[in-house]
Amino acid sequence: MRFNLICFLLLIFVSCNNKEDVIGDCYVSPEPDAVCAAVYEPVCACNNLVYSNSCRAKKAGNLSWKSTSLSSGEECEY
Repeated sequence: MRFNLICFLLLIFVSCNNKEDVIGDCYVSPEPDAVCAAVYEPVCACNNLVYSNSCRAKKAGNLSWKSTSLSSGEECEY
């Protein structure tokens, strides 16, 4: 019984921990160690910047993005 309670509390703690990293409606702490493929499929992220692909947008901390025809590094309207 005690073991189950400890596991349950640990599960709640671990699952709630990620919400503390949310910085806004569309942004969380960046993941600088994430590895992304060098595929060029530009996306406009919710921070209104164009990234070379969705992995790089996510790595920068964006929670959402959409395809675009703009060049990487440009500003866009999400």
